[in-house]
Amino acid sequence: MINVLIADDQNFVRKTLESYLEPESDLNVVGFAEDGEQAIAQVASLKPDVVLMDIEMPVMDGLTATKTITEKYGDTKVLMLSIHDREQDVARALELGAKGYWLKSTTAKELADAIRHVHKGYFQLALELVEKHFQRSEIFRLQSQRDFELNSKLEVVDRVLAKIEQKIDWLEKSTPKSLNQKIESIVKQEIEQQKERDDNLQFRFDRLRHQLNRLEKQTSLILTTQLVCNLVLIVAIIAINYLR
Repeated sequence: MINVLIADDQNFVRKTLESYLEPESDLNVVGFAEDGEQAIAQVASLKPDVVLMDIEMPVMDGLTATKTITEKYGDTKVLMLSIHDREQDVARALELGAKGYWLKSTTAKELADAIRHVHKGYFQLALELVEKHFQRSEIFRLQSQRDFELNSKLEVVDRVLAKIEQKIDWLEKSTPKSLNQKIESIVKQEIEQQKERDDNLQFRFDRLRHQLNRLEKQTSLILTTQLVCNLVLIVAIIAINYLR
């Protein structure tokens, strides 16, 4: 027979857990506690095999009570039972000596099996928490791998840049000063020639635009003159026909 103490500040939860364990012939609920201090006192007097311990309770929380129970009453195993799946709560509970961490959303059968395994000394962790922890671990592993690959590539780039800088320094030191001056002179000449070509091209462009404007004016004058002549001719033809 496995004697179980239920420590939870909510009466509804205590009764629900008790109803979960009643059908199990090898599990016996020997008492209840509404806070951490009562849980410690009940463990001292009832000597339960397993304590179902809630985390958030008044007076004294479940984590503090777990620490005291695991230090003073080594024969009693603590199985945390909480609604929270926070990683820091799980880590803290295990650090303080809890033999497992289970969620209150568990089924009656899962809870009963967890109590049996904890009583035998086996560590118990809710499947949801295992999957969550595995996913985070896998993400962390992939992120670490990507960071490692990126750092490796950056190291290669840094080495290449360092070699290029070394070659540039070598060229600057090994190139004669006169050659540098000659190169600088050639570059300046090329810049001046390009500027002269640009100025010449701009001059031609302006001249062409001027010619086009003048041609446009001449064309307009010719068209106007031609129109006037056509009108005069038409008037003359009309007048001759009228005089007949």
